Amino acid sequence: MTRTSRRTAWWSYFLLAWFVVFCLFPLAWMVSTSLKPLEETYVTPPAWWPAHPTLSSYVNIWRIQSFGTYFLNSCIVAGLTTIASLVLATLAGYGFSRFRFRGARALMAFTLTTQMFPGVLLVIPYFALSSKVGLFDTYQVLILAYTSFALPFCVWMLKGFFDSIPREVDEAALIDGASRLGTFLRVILPLAAPGVIATSIFSFLVAWNEFLFAVALTSSPTMQLVTAGIVSNIGQFRVQWNDLMAAAVVATVPIVVLYAFCERYLVAGLTAGAVKG
Repeated sequence: MTRTSRRTAWWSYFLLAWFVVFCLFPLAWMVSTSLKPLEETYVTPPAWWPAHPTLSSYVNIWRIQSFGTYFLNSCIVAGLTTIASLVLATLAGYGFSRFRFRGARALMAFTLTTQMFPGVLLVIPYFALSSKVGLFDTYQVLILAYTSFALPFCVWMLKGFFDSIPREVDEAALIDGASRLGTFLRVILPLAAPGVIATSIFSFLVAWNEFLFAVALTSSPTMQLVTAGIVSNIGQFRVQWNDLMAAAVVATVPIVVLYAFCERYLVAGLTAGAVKG
């Protein structure tokens, strides 16, 4: 290895290290603040580490603030949103990939166009419609809303992934006697597992992190999601920074675990899905 190569490698690792620190700093500060008593969160200048670490904030959010209810609601909504998005997106993506019909390109373009509408523009129609049909303040309206947000991107991603699987695989399965649905479920879908996992993570994140519709489409405390539960620590005159950060840490755990177990599939799915559109 030449001196120039070593110097380039050293600078690359140095920049990557600083980038990692930059990305992890908010998480470290969040954990540090969650371990502070309320009085220490208002100390100026702020301390990097609490002088008297305590877990009282984590106890408070579970015992006093009903954070367990918010967490369970988010798990239900995010889980069902992911399932609904995957069922619809895999079928639609496979159909767009394997079948040629009039208006397919226009329909695919229209599907992507729906992603251009900002959420704040849709919240009033969703609110009015859900109130009219009796779905306001229910799991169903949140699942339907989040599925409609995640579905266009999932269809586009899975279509690209199915395009990367040769059509000869389908033809071989059909020649062996499999039905079209059997070919899709038993042959194509297992081959598309990385893409399915990548889109499932995206769908889960859409439902887990969303705040505006979680507040606008629910009213009772028993139906609030984890994002609304975190914001409940912001009062009119004072912010419970330690409890807020503790709730944020707890809300981050499922995402970190999900990424830790699915990271290799996520990278493979995103790169393969981007090959063809």
